Amino acid sequence: MNDWQLIDTGEGTGKYNMEFDLKLLAAAEKGGIPPTLRFYRWNPPAVSLGSGQKPEEEANLDFCRQNKIDVVRRPSGGGAILHEDEITYSFTSLISNHPAFKDLLSSYYIIVEGLMEGLKKIGVNAEVRGGSSSGPERYIPCFALSSRHDLVVKDKKIIGSAQRRKKNAFMQHGSIPISYNPQLVTGVFQNPQDFFDKATSITEILGRRPEDAVIKEALVKGMEESLGMRFV
Repeated sequence: MNDWQLIDTGEGTGKYNMEFDLKLLAAAEKGGIPPTLRFYRWNPPAVSLGSGQKPEEEANLDFCRQNKIDVVRRPSGGGAILHEDEITYSFTSLISNHPAFKDLLSSYYIIVEGLMEGLKKIGVNAEVRGGSSSGPERYIPCFALSSRHDLVVKDKKIIGSAQRRKKNAFMQHGSIPISYNPQLVTGVFQNPQDFFDKATSITEILGRRPEDAVIKEALVKGMEESLGMRFV
């Protein structure tokens, strides 16, 4: 079993977290790092936007300023995401490092499969959503949108991911919510009820909040099983 890299960069601002993911992608492009699984958190809380979104159309910017919530753009696509009590992952690699990485969908799926196995180890039985969204909807946060490779529990999204690909490397990252702050969700998003109807969290599913270390250990094991590699 090959050894790949595991890093935990702890808490960071929205700008720092997104720049770090881009630096990993740039390093991978040059062959300067092994395939890398990164965990991180957000401090202060942040709203991240997909690469093509307009901030004023996706979030209440006055509320964000008043509550010291960062607003940052992701290098990947997708909708607006509120990052607070969560673990975020990113996975970066040369495309040549695994047969599944050569294709967008197969690379996406093998990572999502690892996350699904990891969640199962802490008692969260998620599945890959079987359908795709009927089309773009404005003012709806990312976790209220249905996409083909989301992980869902009883049709509520638990992990959403997005990927950025270069010619010879890619980076995929996603949000793993542990719990939600209803006041922040209501203040940040234009249609908070869509969020509450279509999103869930680890704490909501289990009825308790597992320790971060327990969640991350389970996710690492799930990824190792899916990819057939070992993270050190």
